[in-house]
Amino acid sequence: MSFARKNGIHWLIALLLVMMLALVACGGAQEGEEPPDTDGTTTDPGETEEEPAPDTGEEEEPAGEEEGQEGEQETGEQVTVRLWMQQDNRLVNAMQEIVASFEEAHPEIDVQLDSYPFAEYHQKVSTAFAGGDAPDVFWMDVRIASFAEQGALMPLDDLITQETRDDFLASSWIETQYEGQTYGVPMHQLTEALYVNTQMAEEAGIELPQTIEDAWTWEELVDVTTQLTQSSGDQTSVWGFGVQRQLQDWSVLPVVYQHGGQVLSEDLTTATGFLNSPETVEALAWYGELFTEHGVIAVEPIPDGFQTGAIAVFQAPSTFRPVLDTDFPDVEYTIVPMFKDAQCSVMTGGWNVSIAAGTEHPEESWMLLDWMTGEAHEEWVEASGYLPARQSVIESGEKFQEYPWNIFMTQLQECAATRPAVPEYTFFFDTFKQAITDIAIGEDPQATLDAAAAALDAELGN
Repeated sequence: MSFARKNGIHWLIALLLVMMLALVACGGAQEGEEPPDTDGTTTDPGETEEEPAPDTGEEEEPAGEEEGQEGEQETGEQVTVRLWMQQDNRLVNAMQEIVASFEEAHPEIDVQLDSYPFAEYHQKVSTAFAGGDAPDVFWMDVRIASFAEQGALMPLDDLITQETRDDFLASSWIETQYEGQTYGVPMHQLTEALYVNTQMAEEAGIELPQTIEDAWTWEELVDVTTQLTQSSGDQTSVWGFGVQRQLQDWSVLPVVYQHGGQVLSEDLTTATGFLNSPETVEALAWYGELFTEHGVIAVEPIPDGFQTGAIAVFQAPSTFRPVLDTDFPDVEYTIVPMFKDAQCSVMTGGWNVSIAAGTEHPEESWMLLDWMTGEAHEEWVEASGYLPARQSVIESGEKFQEYPWNIFMTQLQECAATRPAVPEYTFFFDTFKQAITDIAIGEDPQATLDAAAAALDAELGN
């Protein structure tokens, strides 16, 4: 072969190598570009995805191996959803199990669970919102209206199916509403009954009712608790009656409703004429006499009073039962229905689950909320001691038709009352608590409630 021919071939090979290097360099520059910063999220609902390139009629070349691997890496990234709840060892343990099952079913979502004591919880949530660091999903009670008024909560009506809505007890939705929209889904339900020291009742020859039809009347409650109170001079060793949520709207409002009274107008805008009406004044005057005239209940709460035998009849919710069974297994008790007057009434409600309006992960947040209140509802009720809010769980087995759960469930379905779901609820709570406390220490009921009604009207804007 001549030198010229050999030299031409060498130049041809060199030219081909240069062209290949140029192509590789061009491809390498594309691959080296940083991918869009997604913060590890998938596209949220409401965000606009990038439109596809227009169809030019030309065939697209298949993606290279590197591009396919990059796509797999993006879809494999996790989204972190922050969940807040009340701090309680039993409840947190139960929630951790639910979170674990959710993460197993949805490995693309990592749930960061945090809990705070009840006394601090609402302030923690408020502070988080004010600082722009709110959790994505969180427990919220009757204060939903307050947060919704501020625009802090995501409306959920478009996500809740009619089938889901119909499966919940109607009363459980009341505290989740604000101005016709839904801002939470019930986590569970809760109501109260009376826990009676079985031995004390037997020794006093007291017959214990088992149905709401046979529940003690106001007069019978006074008679029973008077018999069970043990005093010597000014010293009381056993109080006939006690209340877990002492002098709070949760435990006292049912007394008002039992007597046909109200605390606010139907539209929740006016207190005068309701909180200080004859029916409400009579009801709360009777309640105050349990402290002042009959002396069957102490004004100051007695820590572990029922558990230690210092209280004979104790008004408490269903969640008190696992506390007794686990921490005080030697205490013998009988659960009986709440007392009644003209009608039965028990407070209902509990925690709901809401989503922050500003969450960056609305789709994943809803998936977690829906799992907690749906798929895991029965598991949660079993572990927590709370009552089911869903008809399907209530009807799924015999447990809630049997004693003592049937007492709680019958009251929940036939005697349900709720707290006023107003944005000014915290002010209402404080005002009502102060009024009933004043009545319990002997202040005039009418004058006390007149003043409380006027204060509430001013706060409610009337």
